[in-house]
Amino acid sequence: LVYKLDRLSRSQKNTLFLIEDVFLKNNVDFVSMQESFDTTSAFGRAMIGILSVFAQLERDTITERMGMGRAERAKEGYFHGGGTTKIPVGYDYVDGLLQINDYEAEIVRSIFELYNSGKGVNAISTAIKNKFPSKRKFNVSLIRGILTNNIYLGFIKFKNGVYKGKHEPIVSKEIFDKAQG
Repeated sequence: LVYKLDRLSRSQKNTLFLIEDVFLKNNVDFVSMQESFDTTSAFGRAMIGILSVFAQLERDTITERMGMGRAERAKEGYFHGGGTTKIPVGYDYVDGLLQINDYEAEIVRSIFELYNSGKGVNAISTAIKNKFPSKRKFNVSLIRGILTNNIYLGFIKFKNGVYKGKHEPIVSKEIFDKAQG
């Protein structure tokens, strides 16, 4: 029992698989509160196929629009935060903008300073853990990510593009470039 067919799935393939290969083969009735079709008849299955095409089209259109919106936000310099996106170390996400978190920004600057003075990422990890108490685990992977992320230069990366961000950089171009060499 579903409210509408698109609540079962917005994928035509999945909808048809569920109805034909799961429900009908196991004598399970499928009922949609808003649509009326008989899944045991050829016409009813055809209607489900047609409706599932439109449900998938709607899903794909929404996905395209969201992608275009995210790309535009990046081009305008906005970080795409929220959801499962992790806020970069050194910043807070406030009212749609990245704002420098002074305590964490000092950690980021220290990571670059230690790396540019010849320290390896393992030594940096230990030094940061000892000097800066934090809930974050400054492991080797996070430190490498910080050292290569141009967000700290004031840029936003989205897909294959890099755009000038609306946020303040934490390190200078010279410091960042030295860490890349």
